[in-house]
Amino acid sequence: MPPLLDLIAIIALGFCAALGMGSLLVPSWAAGVVRLVAAPDPEKPGGFSEFRATYGGLLLLIHLSALIILLQGSLDLTYKIFALFPVAMGWIGAGFGRTLSLILDGKENRSKGMIPVWIPMELILGLMIIAPAFGLQS
Repeated sequence: MPPLLDLIAIIALGFCAALGMGSLLVPSWAAGVVRLVAAPDPEKPGGFSEFRATYGGLLLLIHLSALIILLQGSLDLTYKIFALFPVAMGWIGAGFGRTLSLILDGKENRSKGMIPVWIPMELILGLMIIAPAFGLQS
């Protein structure tokens, strides 16, 4: 069984990959989660490809790639961190960006809605993904 910190990262990466798979297969679900409209302008349709690509394929494969590298028993943890760090920082960056939006964007957000829920979730996912680094000894 993997060490606890690895297990935490495995759970987070699996969850995020599942979000990507859901978005890839059911873009209308992704649109509802992020509260964006697939085709805000009837003259310019095509928003579902963005949900399938960015929220779907990108999230799915980035997290699966990091998960595959993390599960390589022959790799030293130091090398695994190089795969986990950018993925974790992406989630932490999303949390920071959403925090700025909550503070600065006011009416542009329509209402606070899910923003206060997503901020800690994104920060926690980032910390969970990078959790194995907390076990590194100098």
